[in-house]
Formats: sequence, structure tokens, C-alpha cells
Amino acid sequence: MDRRDFIKLAGFTSLSMFVPWAGSSTARAEEPVWRGPYFLHMHASGGWDPTLLCDAKVTAGGTTPVYENRVVTAVTDLNGIMVPSQTQGGKFLLENNGTPAEDPTHFFQTVGKNVLVFNGVDTQTNNHDVGVQSLACGHNDIELPALAALFAGKVARERDIPMAFLASGAYNRTGDVVGVSRFPGDKIQFLADPFRASPNDEKPLISDVATRRILELRADRQAALERQATLPRNKRTLTAFRDAARGGAAVNLLKQVAANAPPPIDAFANDLPPDVRTYLSSPAQANGTVPRFIDFGRPLETILQCFATGVSASATYAQGGFDTHANHDTTQQASLAVFLARIRYVLARAAQLGLADKLYVLVTSDFGRTPRYNTGNGKDHWNVTSAMVAGPGIRGGRAIGGTDEGHKSLRVVKTNVSQTVPDTDANGARIHASHIHRELRRVLQVDGAPFINDFPLPSQHTPLPLLA
Repeated sequence: MDRRDFIKLAGFTSLSMFVPWAGSSTARAEEPVWRGPYFLHMHASGGWDPTLLCDAKVTAGGTTPVYENRVVTAVTDLNGIMVPSQTQGGKFLLENNGTPAEDPTHFFQTVGKNVLVFNGVDTQTNNHDVGVQSLACGHNDIELPALAALFAGKVARERDIPMAFLASGAYNRTGDVVGVSRFPGDKIQFLADPFRASPNDEKPLISDVATRRILELRADRQAALERQATLPRNKRTLTAFRDAARGGAAVNLLKQVAANAPPPIDAFANDLPPDVRTYLSSPAQANGTVPRFIDFGRPLETILQCFATGVSASATYAQGGFDTHANHDTTQQASLAVFLARIRYVLARAAQLGLADKLYVLVTSDFGRTPRYNTGNGKDHWNVTSAMVAGPGIRGGRAIGGTDEGHKSLRVVKTNVSQTVPDTDANGARIHASHIHRELRRVLQVDGAPFINDFPLPSQHTPLPLLA
């Protein structure tokens, strides 16, 4: 389905029926699509181990090494991105249940060549909730709206698009700046028609006349509440409710996008690592026909299609499996392999859909993993982690920040963030989540949104020109 057909569907399907109050209290452009930029936040839930991906290390020296790695034996420096390259058995490849599944070196040399890596990010926590919040909104202590929501809220004031914010991530607070369109998963058929008991039922629960009357009464009630509202908070809440109702009504549009056939695996022939191409091209299920790489990308394909069609501007996505307190090497690799394949899918598919010069991607995790193994062969929570960003105008293919041999944060020079100094050097500063978010707010032009002063980032962290 192309953009024209999709927007035509928006005008002639149940969207108009569900939204009798289609006008907004905020002046917006008439064109009902958003042509970019777009923002996607991908999160590795549980706390990933960046020393197996972009801040690689080998076991430190000494009888009691400050850092242990029982997998990686050699590291390659790709312009500051420290990538694991060798194991005792040969080339390092992330394994999924013992099968080579992803190649970090190939990723950073090809599809991910424009990714900017932040190493040595100090989350200042080893608590899951705080870590998730910090990397999503930039503040450890105050539950600010997610950056994805702030960007969607900015866009929603410029374009009256039906699903500005698609939320399937770990942290989706909005601060009432935008309505949320949550991914309904396999319940989408039920949500698409709430007046039908089952999507396979021929007749609805009530007549069309009754349906229209219910919606008219709901619209009247909404309008009355908006007229009576005097407090700014109440006004924002009612506006967010209206936008959320619009997002729910637009599930039919989401269903149409989700029903599109997935791209053929041949479309990614030049994007898959040679050493794992067979694995990623093989069927995901024993008796299935969908290739594993396409299956990994399924939850993100719908997001990208919504971006390409112009009905969404921002989204969050999360994958679990990273809280490896036991059996770390096997479990962490398996989760990282799938997650890296999904990042690869997003970047490659975005290029196919014409989004490469419009899409910003932020990749984070709660925190990192401890330098040493515990008694269960696992690694526990560690405040130091890595993050990645990519997008138009961002100079990637390099790393900012770093860690020492014990995986402790180094500082970046305040006036030249490409240089690192010891953590005791007063000329440097640790990278915190707020630094990354302050820069992304600027790049996404969220810092000029009318509501942004309600959501200040921590003032104690002096801004760093990470994306200058």
C-alpha cells in the first residue's frame, strides 16, 4: 500500500467514524501525513553487556583480574569502537544457542558504519527501573516524558497525524504532550472493531445507528469537558485523551500496514554477514517459510511502514533477555545476536523505504554488566554501559567516551569530547544519560517545543557537545 492509498483509507474507513471531533484545539498544518524526520528508540531490557559488542575487552592481567571475559581473546579497534574479533576457536561471532548468528565487526563496517557509539556512559544506578527511565528520558530522579514522546508531541502540534507515538518500549511516559498508540500485538483484530464480539462475526453487537449515536454522545461529552476545563493540567489531559482516542480508532490503519507482505530475504542479500547468512536466511520455524532475519524484523517492520506512510513520527521498542545473572556468556550472546540483527534490519530496511536520511535511532539498555563473573557464571548489574545513535547529520563510524581495563568510566575532555582522560581529571566529565538526551533534544528540535520548559534535564550535568 502506497502513501496515497493509505491516506485515502484514513479518510474513508472507520477513522472518520470514530473521530467526529477530528479538529484539534491546536492549530496544525492541513496535510495529514508527516514526512520526517522520524525517531525510534530501541532498548535492550535487563542490562546488556557492551563488552561483547562495542566496548570489547579481554581478561585483564594478574591473579585476580579486574575484568574477566571467557569468550573474547582479541579486540579490533574500529575508529574507537572496540569490537570483539577473536575467540580461542577463531573469529568472534555472537552465538544463539551455539549457532553463529551475528557478526559485530561486519555490522560496524557495513550497515552500521554511520552509527555513533557512546562508551563509558555512567547511568549512576544499578536499579532496573531507574536505568530504564534514565536512558529513555534523561533523568534518574524525575519521571520525565520519554524522548520519543516529546518528539511525537512536537510533531503532533505541526501535523494532525493519527498515530504520532507508537509505544512498544520499556518506558513510554508522555507527560500529556501526546496520545499513545500502543502496539496491540495479536489482539489487533479485536481492537479494530470494538463493536464486534469477534473479528470473524458477520454482525456487530449493535446496529450502525446505535454505533453512530454512541460516538456522537462521546464527542459531545468530550467537547463539554474541554469547555469546562480551566486548569492547564486538565486541559492537557483532555487533549491527550482525545489524541489517544484517535490513535485507538486508527488501529484499522495499523492493521492494513501490518497485513502487508514482508520484504523478501533477497532484498537483504548485501546486508547480511557472510559467516551467518545461512543462519539468518533459514526458516525461523521448523516447518515455516519465513526467514529468521525477516522474522526478527517483524515487530519493527510495522513501525517502519508507519513512518514511511507518514502516519507516525516516533516509536519505542524493547527486547528482553539481557538480565544475565547466570550463564552469562551463552544467554547474553543469544540476546545480543537477535538484538543486533534487529538493529541491522532497521538500518537496512530504512534505506529500502527511503528513510535513511530521515530516521534517527537511539539504542540503549538499563545499564551494563559487572566486570567479573559471579558464582553462577553470570554477571550482575553495573552502572557503566554504552549507547548508540544514528541519523541525519550525526557523524558516526566512531566512538565517544571509553572505559579502563576494569570497565570503569573514563572522562571525556569537556572542550573536545573525542579525547578521553582518567576519571580523576578535572578537565573531563563522565558521560551521563542527560548529556545524550540534551544533545538529542537539540538535534530533534524538541528543545524549542512550547512544553519543553516543563521537563528540564538535570542542571548539575554541564552540557557536552556530543553531537556537535
